Amino acid sequence: MPKMSHIEITRLQGGLAVASFSCGVLIAMVCLFWIEPLGEITYSAISIVSELLVLCGAILGVKASYDIKFHKFEAELLKKADRHE
Repeated sequence: MPKMSHIEITRLQGGLAVASFSCGVLIAMVCLFWIEPLGEITYSAISIVSELLVLCGAILGVKASYDIKFHKFEAELLKKADRHE
């Protein structure tokens, strides 16, 4: 597997965050409000899965956001340091 750049990793994290959050919300909406469980599955199990997906999306989204802001801040510092030399 080729080595991914920092920007590609951050984009992948952002994409995974959006996908995970969307799946968590979709599972919660569909399973809790529209479809009755066919077997022995409780609503708490469905809600735990959807909450974990939403949490995963939130954590990855925050990390990706801070990675982008940190990368921009680092680039600005390097730009100012090069100007003063």
